[in-house]
Amino acid sequence: MKAIEVKDLDVAYEKKYIIEKMNLEIPMGKITMIIGSNGCGKSTLLKTIARILIPRKGEIKLNGLSIKQQAPKEVAKKMAVLPQSPTVPSGLLVKELVSYGRFPYQSALGGLKQEDIDMVNWAMEVTGISEFANRAVDSLSGGQRQRAWIAMALAQETEILVLDEPTTYLDMAHQLEILLLLQKLNREQNRTIVMVLHELNNATKFADYIIGMKEGNVVFKGKPLDVITSENLNTLYGIDAKLQVDETGRYPICVDFNV
Repeated sequence: MKAIEVKDLDVAYEKKYIIEKMNLEIPMGKITMIIGSNGCGKSTLLKTIARILIPRKGEIKLNGLSIKQQAPKEVAKKMAVLPQSPTVPSGLLVKELVSYGRFPYQSALGGLKQEDIDMVNWAMEVTGISEFANRAVDSLSGGQRQRAWIAMALAQETEILVLDEPTTYLDMAHQLEILLLLQKLNREQNRTIVMVLHELNNATKFADYIIGMKEGNVVFKGKPLDVITSENLNTLYGIDAKLQVDETGRYPICVDFNV
């Protein structure tokens, strides 16, 4: 089953095409990582899937249905999108931020119902931020703040989570904390996780499926052990990488590289 399907996609900023004739399938119930150098179109792809950008051409399907044919609130009940380096108004409380995830389920007149409050509390609990519920988001550490944003996405109660570089600006311990949380959500709740990630070894360690992008094109896709090769990394980044497989034999590790 495919969670997201991209067909003949063209995306441009004014006259500059970033993505051309892209075809891509993202599997359901898996963790998919999208990797590639800066400016290769990774974030543009996610913004187009999230309907922040309107493509020049092509189609995006969500659970087999064209996104164009679905109302924004219906899409928001199926897919939550966490952009790169999101910002919050000064003084906004954690519980207030997380409650924004309930917007797709609210009527024009109604406030939060009990089921909304229960879902907000559950999202804060599962992300380990319940103790910060009444703290201002901008007073939290980088790792805590990122967990608050993920809690908001979880409160949206969607099958698919799309995240653009969720570990940027975090130290190694907090990167691991966020990735383990997302892996737990995938394994325990069968959520489809789609992530743009820069740290290659984190991508190979946590991905079920990995997509390499260069200049708006998909240059490889598949299981990390199958597609993370010296040849593919040379194509993607122009580096000469030395790889070895981890002790469990599950994923490749880049132990050294030269340009």
